[in-house]
Formats: sequence, structure tokens, C-alpha cells
Amino acid sequence: MTPIKTPLRQKLRIAGFLSFHILLVGAVVGWGAVRYQEWKAEKKLPQLRLNPLKVVPRYDQPDVVSDQDLSEVLYRLRPQFRGKKPRINHVDHALRFWGIEATFNDPKCSSGIEMRDILLDHRQFLQVWGSETKPLLVQEQYGLRPRVQKGAATSSHEDHTLATLAEVGTPADYPVVTSQGETTLAALIQETLSSFSLNQLEYEWSALVFALFIDQPQDWITSEGQHVNFDVIADRIMRQQPTKGVCYGNHRLHALVMLLRVDEQTPILTKTGREKVIRYLQNITQLLVKNQSEEGFWDKNWDGKKLELPSEKIFTPRARRVLATGHAMEWWALAPEEVLPPEETLQKAGQWLVSTIKKMPDSEIKSSYTFLTHAGRALALWRGKFPYQVQLSSEKN
Repeated sequence: MTPIKTPLRQKLRIAGFLSFHILLVGAVVGWGAVRYQEWKAEKKLPQLRLNPLKVVPRYDQPDVVSDQDLSEVLYRLRPQFRGKKPRINHVDHALRFWGIEATFNDPKCSSGIEMRDILLDHRQFLQVWGSETKPLLVQEQYGLRPRVQKGAATSSHEDHTLATLAEVGTPADYPVVTSQGETTLAALIQETLSSFSLNQLEYEWSALVFALFIDQPQDWITSEGQHVNFDVIADRIMRQQPTKGVCYGNHRLHALVMLLRVDEQTPILTKTGREKVIRYLQNITQLLVKNQSEEGFWDKNWDGKKLELPSEKIFTPRARRVLATGHAMEWWALAPEEVLPPEETLQKAGQWLVSTIKKMPDSEIKSSYTFLTHAGRALALWRGKFPYQVQLSSEKN
């Protein structure tokens, strides 16, 4: 049988059809390869800087607190828990308050270095907590992290301990000793970058860690597939009701201030993002000014809403007021000038804090210590100093 010959025109049509589809497939494959590389770049975690950025005091207001009052107040807030089983939330709050540079003449007081060693060296943790206590640093799904809210030998909030270490200037290559071996602080930072979610319950301290440690900020993708950058994080912080969150919402406000201050050193926010944060904090300041008490303090309801006293059974009125007032004064002390309240507002709050802390019995100082670290740090910052730079009243010649 004679084979049927395909006409030349039909052959050319078939060749053209095949060539088009080969080019189409090639284009799709090429686009897929490019998109895959882009996805890999987004999936890659941001690089870390060796030394965290430092946000320093920018105001000196003697009318907020005098030298003498500051010295006396800080003396009352020394970290007197050297010995067995110091609460870890006291240790990391005191470390953030006093800094690693802090030393004290009082043998009951832990130095800044001693406090950091308890957090990052399992051998020192064992010395104070004993071998029967589970380690503070443990391996989780994404890597090494401190245990959280599992009792007095654990951290009080998600990434609080890590944020403390960042704020006091601990470098990323600082040695960390765990019950399993040795690593560096970078391992903990990488873990929180990997595990971070915009939907997690507490994100204030994670944002702070990222702002201080990420070098050359970029978008990245979380483990849940969320695209994250500092504008997105700021929006997440501002989405919550003003007084909601840890310490009546003040840690979210502190995180926003820190984003602004870091943005002044190395751009991490867009121009639009920065303007949104400024406007938000200005509105918060207006609320605080409007609702400041005659005595100078704020309470849990600093937004002006009715105080639901029956639901507030954890803290005494004085503890609540120290908490709310000290935290607000702390983030204001670091904030850009355009979000600050009138000087009268600051002076009344500072004087209330001083007189209140001076009158507190030692037992209440101990029970409210974590709140008081923010109040004491705030007063020092308003004099343009970190607490370790203030000569305490008992140590003066």
C-alpha cells in the first residue's frame, strides 16, 4: 500500500503548532523557575547583625525627677535576689532595668553579668534552681527557645527574655550553654524568626527582637505562609484595642516607639508606615493626657473607659497605677518629640511615681518588682541616663 504523503503546508502548520507549545512550556517553566527562586528568597530568613542596635535616652528633664529623688528611688529598686531560686521574670526584668554593666555594693544584689548568665548558661541556672528543675532553654519545633509561663523558673512572656537580651546589647554570637551543649544567641533569634506568627498571642517582644537584630530589613515568609515586614508588624500592633494586651497595652506602644527609633538609624518602615505609627501614638497621647488623674497617675482604664473593678482581682489599686503610669512614662521617654504630651503631664506623672515608690513598704516593692522596673527605668531615662549610670544614694561619698 502506498503511504499517504502529508502536504508541505500541513507539515509547516504542525511544526509551528509544536514550536509554539514548546515555547509556551519553556516560558511557563522559566516563569516557574524564576518564581521559585523568588519564593526561596522570601522564604529565607533575614540576616542578623552581630550587635543589636541601641536606642539611647534623648531627654533630660529635672522637673520630672530630681537627681536626689532618682538616686533614692533606684536604691529602693536594687535587684536583691542573689541566692536560690530567683524568679526568672524578676531576673530578666531586672537585667533589662539595670543592664549588664550594673554592679552593686550590696552582697544581696545580683550584677548584670550574673543575671545574664542565669538566662544563658545552664550551669549557672542549675546553681540557683537545682538539678530537679527543668532547664530554662529547651529545643522546640523550630529550634532553641526559653520555656514560657511554666512556673517561676520560666520566662513570663513570649520572647520577653530574648528582647531583654537584645535591649541590653547582647551580641548574636554570644555563647549560650544549654543542657544539651553549646551554641550562640543567634540560635534563639533564628528560632523566633522561624516560629513567628502574626496571629500569636504576644508579638510585642518578637517585634522588638526583629527591629534590633535584623540587618538590611527585607520581607520574609513565616512558617504559616504570611508575608511579613515592619509595616505589617506595626499594623498588627495598631489593630488591637488601646488597653488590650500585656500591661494594659503599653508594651505594644513601647514596641512601636522602638520601631520609630530604629527607623531613625536604619530605615525599616516605609514613609507611609512611619507616618501611620506617628499618628497612632499621637492619638494615644491625647487619650492619656485627657484621662490623667489629678494626682498624676493612670490606671488600667487609661483610655477613659469605665474601670471594671470586679474583674480586677490580681493587683491592688496602687500596683495597677504604678504599672500603668510607669510603662507610659517609659515609652514616652524614648519617643520622638512629636508624640510627647505637655510637660505638665510628664511632671505630674514623674512626681507621683517618686512619692509613691518612696512610700511603698519593702514587701510591696518585692511583690510589684516587675512593674517597678519599668517605673524606675522611666525615671532614669527622663534624666538622659540608663539606671546603671545613676549613683545610688547609699553609694555616694
